[in-house]
Amino acid sequence: MSDLERIRLVILGGAGVGKSSIVKRFLFKTYTDKYRATVEDLYNREYDLGGVTLKVDILDTSGDMQFPAMRRLSIATAHAFMLVYATTSGPSFQCVKQCFEEIREQRADFQDIPIVIAGNKSDLAKTHREVKLEEVTDWVYCELPRLRAKVMECSAKEDSNVTDLFKTLLSLSRFLPVGSSNEGTSGLKRRSSAYVSASSSRTLSPCHVKHF
Repeated sequence: MSDLERIRLVILGGAGVGKSSIVKRFLFKTYTDKYRATVEDLYNREYDLGGVTLKVDILDTSGDMQFPAMRRLSIATAHAFMLVYATTSGPSFQCVKQCFEEIREQRADFQDIPIVIAGNKSDLAKTHREVKLEEVTDWVYCELPRLRAKVMECSAKEDSNVTDLFKTLLSLSRFLPVGSSNEGTSGLKRRSSAYVSASSSRTLSPCHVKHF
């Protein structure tokens, strides 16, 4: 009989940055340009890691900051975070900074929590970029305390780096070894799935030491 592990991944970020698009691209391989504001959606997946059954809860939160109580609860119950901004929106990066400050204020163990900072809409970055990757990595690796964190860019529309976001979170969580297979869904073999609805990497400069 396999051992059972459970991890809750919480997706945080401003409205319209593509949090739901990233989740749906990863889980269902679908994408739509239509925007629907999320209140809170919870997705459940179960994977076989070979001797260990991993249950993954993915909580897609509202980008509307009018739900502080729900956001506090999601932060309190998370085992890992994905903080999403849009490469085409400077204000969305400021929102990610605000989300991180809330994590730091609420979680005394914030330096041990796996965090991926994801810049979505990289497909539009060539013509509409407002947030440089260097700006994000400077903030994470130079300005903040030592974190178990990684900065990546992705495109939910083009399905670029989306699977790697989740694979990286699990690697930082020590469930997957660094360099594990990219085949399938993050190198995992899905056993079963359920859904519940509740409402590039880059080479870093010397100071950009990966802390994890």
